[in-house]
Amino acid sequence: MTDTASIVFVDDDQNVLNGLRRRIFAKRPNWSIRFFASAQDALADLEENPADVVISDMRMPVMDGAEFLRIISKRYPHTSRILLSGYADEAAIENGTAATHHFLAKPCTDTDIINAVERGLILHAYLLDQQLQELLSRMTDDQVWPPVFHRLHLILQFRGPHSRAELTDFAHDHPALTALARELAYREGLIARDAHPPFFDLVKALGFESIKALCILWLEVGEPTAFEPGQLDVKLHRPLVLGQMAANIANDQNYPPEFVDHVRAAALLCHIGQNILSRVHPDGFAASRETADRDMCDIVSAEITEIGVAHPGISACLCALWGFSHEIVENVAFHHRPESAPTRNSESLLIVYAAQHFARKIGRDGAKWAVKYDLATGFIEKCNAEAKWEGWEKMCAARHMPQETLTAN
Repeated sequence: MTDTASIVFVDDDQNVLNGLRRRIFAKRPNWSIRFFASAQDALADLEENPADVVISDMRMPVMDGAEFLRIISKRYPHTSRILLSGYADEAAIENGTAATHHFLAKPCTDTDIINAVERGLILHAYLLDQQLQELLSRMTDDQVWPPVFHRLHLILQFRGPHSRAELTDFAHDHPALTALARELAYREGLIARDAHPPFFDLVKALGFESIKALCILWLEVGEPTAFEPGQLDVKLHRPLVLGQMAANIANDQNYPPEFVDHVRAAALLCHIGQNILSRVHPDGFAASRETADRDMCDIVSAEITEIGVAHPGISACLCALWGFSHEIVENVAFHHRPESAPTRNSESLLIVYAAQHFARKIGRDGAKWAVKYDLATGFIEKCNAEAKWEGWEKMCAARHMPQETLTAN
């Protein structure tokens, strides 16, 4: 998916362009990358040579990056759009949100740019899927980019000098999200049950991506105003189980906090596409469940049969739109079928897949559902994880917190 690609990069700083030209070409020699010092030059070139991904700096003369990407969104709706921006550009960026698939905060590394492009290429592939386009078109603008999530995303994206105050204000307006973050932190053993750390400390403990993922989940269940331990809606309990298991495995392997944050967030968001399907395509959603039960087949096969698209693709497309990292998008897209992923031996995808596999077996209907899914033994072998697998499963089973009561929160 990312071996060959057409990329357009726009920045009026020639030194930046020259440096990127040397470094990124060296790391991705198969990419076709065109560099332009102005939006006007890039637009003229795109008329003859379309691109898969367009990256633009925000601050440019005559036409800024937000306006440039708005034009791109109208002329080339399938092209992935990435905006490079600094914290001071927030007001202008808000005006360009609808035209931008991803914001990349400056300063950023070559790796940040490459990962953003690879994420954009995954999104580009999904945007070309006609059935997925039709399904997502049924969502309102506020569902595609919820205002509450947009506010949180902007605060976390820019990491500005006032982030503590802004996060405190955000938490004051949405106390239930703080309660949900505390619940996950407790399940992972990061805090005691009676602890009440402020939202800012929970962001530090869980990570930016995990907090954003929790916000999405909370919005998906209708922004409940309160939670009771052991009484979470199943749509919240299930992803929390996956997130906890993924984080437990990553911590057991002594991965750094950022890695743990990414695998946890991916596990939390794996099934967000099922929620979308149940809401915007209820008949197809119900039919896919009936097919899976009747034919004893896995849910991805059933969804493709009945709807034409499956929830991992929907989840991944939305995660790309919401600005989650490339690894998270890939892990969400292939959490059911890791052997199909572009990255053939991804440790992060392995952990997300393991969390889902173990959660399915440990759940109340585990024996019934597990037989539908073959273990991805080839992928596990490529990741050299055969010897770890049984130990991971025992650890996850021992630390699992079953759902005692379901409510209609």
